[in-house]
Amino acid sequence: MSVMHWSVSYYTGLPEVDRQHEALFGLVNRLYDARGDRADVLDQAFAELRDYVREHFSLEEALMAESGLDAGYIARHHAAHENFVMRVDELWNFHRAGSESAADELLGFLMAWLREHILHTDRKMALEIHARMGTEAPHNQFAHF
Repeated sequence: MSVMHWSVSYYTGLPEVDRQHEALFGLVNRLYDARGDRADVLDQAFAELRDYVREHFSLEEALMAESGLDAGYIARHHAAHENFVMRVDELWNFHRAGSESAADELLGFLMAWLREHILHTDRKMALEIHARMGTEAPHNQFAHF
C-alpha cells in the first residue's frame, strides 16, 4: 500500500534530487508495508531508508556548496537534516524498546517532514541553485510558491 504518492508537485527541476525524492517516497512506503512483517524485515526497511536519507542529504548539501549558495544557508539546511535524522533515530529507538505507538509516530513524522521539507525548503533551495547556475527553474511547478 502506498501512503506517500510522488507527483510533479514535489518537482524541483534538479534531476538527481527529484529522482532521490521519489525513491525516498518508495522507501517510506516500504517501511509502512513492513510494519506487520518480522522484526528483521522491518529493521532492514528502516536501515535502507536511513542510509538513503543520509546519501540524499549529502547530495543536496554538495549541490548547494557547488552552486555557491551562502554558507549560512547551507548550515541551516544541514541543521534541518541533522535534526531530522536525530528525531528519526529517537523514534526508531522507542520502537525497538517496545513502544507500540512509535512505529506509527515514526511514519507520521517521516511523511509530514518529507512533504514539508521538499515542498518548501528544497524547492527554495532549487530556485537558488537554478538562479546561481543560470538554468531555467520549472516555473509552472512553482506558480503558487
